[in-house]
Amino acid sequence: MSTPLVTDDLASGLADQVLTLAESARSEDGVAPLSEHTLLRVRHGAPSGSSRFHVITEDDRVVGFALVERVPGEPDSGEVVVDPAHRGRGHGTALLRSVDRDAGPDGVRVWAHGRTPQAVSVAEGDGWTAVRALHKMRMPLHDIPAGEAGGPWEAPELPEPVLRSDVADSVRVREFVVGQDEEAWLAANALAFADHPEQGQLTLDDLLQREIEDWFDPRGFFLATTKDGKVAAFHWTKTHADGAGLTDGEPVGEVYAVGVVPSWQGSGLGRTLTLAGLQHLRDAGLPWVHLYVDGDNEAAVRLYESLGFGMWDTDVMYAPPGKGHSSA
Repeated sequence: MSTPLVTDDLASGLADQVLTLAESARSEDGVAPLSEHTLLRVRHGAPSGSSRFHVITEDDRVVGFALVERVPGEPDSGEVVVDPAHRGRGHGTALLRSVDRDAGPDGVRVWAHGRTPQAVSVAEGDGWTAVRALHKMRMPLHDIPAGEAGGPWEAPELPEPVLRSDVADSVRVREFVVGQDEEAWLAANALAFADHPEQGQLTLDDLLQREIEDWFDPRGFFLATTKDGKVAAFHWTKTHADGAGLTDGEPVGEVYAVGVVPSWQGSGLGRTLTLAGLQHLRDAGLPWVHLYVDGDNEAAVRLYESLGFGMWDTDVMYAPPGKGHSSA
């Protein structure tokens, strides 16, 4: 069992190898082992004190990797991946124990994306316990014929994204404007996700990094703004060129982030903007759309089910033994 290198600064040569490793694991397992946020940290680096990289190498080649994100007052949040050709050698266990030893004062928790048998076996075999679930839901945007993706699938009818009469005079729905709306969106995002340990902590640098990604399209980023220019709610959509596991390389959509600031909750803005984004993705000709929703967010699950989404898969977060079992 190798001892991981633990560092705040991932050298560029190692970063390139981590990206290659993550792609190899995605191809083997059919699910991405590292989230977009982690991949951006690998590519661009991380703000001082925010992240820790754990790296296992063999013959100068990266064969195991973990990233841990640190958020004050919350358990560290981590992700782990091992090269498919080097599994069964204890690297996954070594990485789990490394992030546990290096954890901040509130401990650490690690995601198993897609609950792959290998990840579940390593985590539970070392005594880690599932403490949080993140559901993955999907919906066809167009009818899928028999023989495709387990079809046939019938796309549901989508209502028009119309503002309720009691809010129509107070807000307007428009597209995000690059170079203008960043600060207003960040303020709304922080309010809407104040209790969310990942989404609510996004910074201007995080947003700017996403704006230069190939998938970023402000035409699919919808804001409900008030007369004084504040963002009351938003729906940010995303297109996955690789199919995100739903198709064999045909682009699909994602409900990337939907947020409503607390003072506007109950106004129907979340549903209206969700529909605006779904209409945008449907009009782009995409066959599928998917999303992630916390397992304990029953209201959101009901909303998405009412629109036609169904359960697809679940990511699970694990905590090490003796660290408590409450949900983050």
